[in-house]
Amino acid sequence: MSKDGKPLALSATLRDLALLRVSGLDVASLVPTQPAQSSKPDAAVEQSYEFVQQARAAIRLYNRGEVERTGEGVEAIRTKVEELSEGLHDTR
Repeated sequence: MSKDGKPLALSATLRDLALLRVSGLDVASLVPTQPAQSSKPDAAVEQSYEFVQQARAAIRLYNRGEVERTGEGVEAIRTKVEELSEGLHDTR
């Protein structure tokens, strides 16, 4: 196509349509009648839904403050274990 030519120029499009009509070709027969994909979502879509559900659950946990409470509990236990460990090392 030249620099001046329009993509899908009307005259060229009309000519192509006329050729298709004259050839007797049924364009609808070229298009598949059944969809290429099944109605069941593929694995990537299912994984995406699962990811979204888990992300929402994590956000709900965070918003309820459970992460901080659990973290505080873990920190308290870690402190006690360190004190116990220091106590055991001091008795040697």
